[in-house]
Amino acid sequence: MINNLKLGHFYSKIDLSEILNEKNIRISREGLYYCKEEKRTLLFVDLVKKGKEDRFHFNDYFQGDYFHWDSQTTQHQNSPKLLEIINKEVEVLLFTRIYPKVKSKTQPFVYCGKLEYFEHDFNTNKPVHLIYESLDYTDDSSSKPLLDIYNWSPKDSGKSTTNKKDYSGVVSKKRKQNYSKPNETERIGLVTTRVGQGWYRQEVLKKWNNKCGVTGSGLKEILISSHIVPWRDSDKDEKLDPDNGILLSPNLDGLFDRYLISFKDSGSIMISNKMNTNDLNRLGVHENMKLSQVTDGMKSFLIRHRKIFNDKN
Repeated sequence: MINNLKLGHFYSKIDLSEILNEKNIRISREGLYYCKEEKRTLLFVDLVKKGKEDRFHFNDYFQGDYFHWDSQTTQHQNSPKLLEIINKEVEVLLFTRIYPKVKSKTQPFVYCGKLEYFEHDFNTNKPVHLIYESLDYTDDSSSKPLLDIYNWSPKDSGKSTTNKKDYSGVVSKKRKQNYSKPNETERIGLVTTRVGQGWYRQEVLKKWNNKCGVTGSGLKEILISSHIVPWRDSDKDEKLDPDNGILLSPNLDGLFDRYLISFKDSGSIMISNKMNTNDLNRLGVHENMKLSQVTDGMKSFLIRHRKIFNDKN
């Protein structure tokens, strides 16, 4: 029956009652539902705890394909139903929405797929903080509601989390296995976000706040995420390192890729002497341009890019 569920689609509890043949889902008001017909547990999660801030912390959110979740406030680490999850005796399905209501209208949940227990914080009780690996996580989803949930964090609501487990920047084995060398079509934009390549694009977009690192343009549809040190010259760790990623508008990316521009550690642009003033003007490139950020992790990659830039100019 779960084969009838589609990742990234909206479902109400009434819908799920019919699809999963579990009549009591429609009347359940809890964030957990234990299926009677199958060894299956459903998680219903509101990311924004509006009106519940004192009782619930903002500890439910994705970090890549890891999902953080606080159990019910009555559950401790030896609660039988929680042990079923920890011991992987039940299948766990996640249904999430950012807001429970919009303009007083109850919102449906977005199906986020299967979860598998990964670890939990042994220092937490009532609730227990669990981390799951999202088995169906996809970087190249066409579902905007699902991508919005993946990218949501407590700070988006002006809140902070009490969770001590940080998985930002951690890449699961599954995502590493799916990450492969981009073909030429993908290199021209990585906007196509094919399987595997989409993860790196998402990390680079996040690093650059979804904006061109020079112009500040926020047109994600055209922005190009690529490596500072090319794939062919990067080792296996450098290929996966977001600090080796740069997000640029198409004209700047084309120049950067061909070593007609580079950047100093200060972020200031370096322009090839092969470029004439007319071409620069037509492309909107000028000597006062600067990267919006240069992290310490980027500097070693920029040094290697500049070396080739200098050799070619």
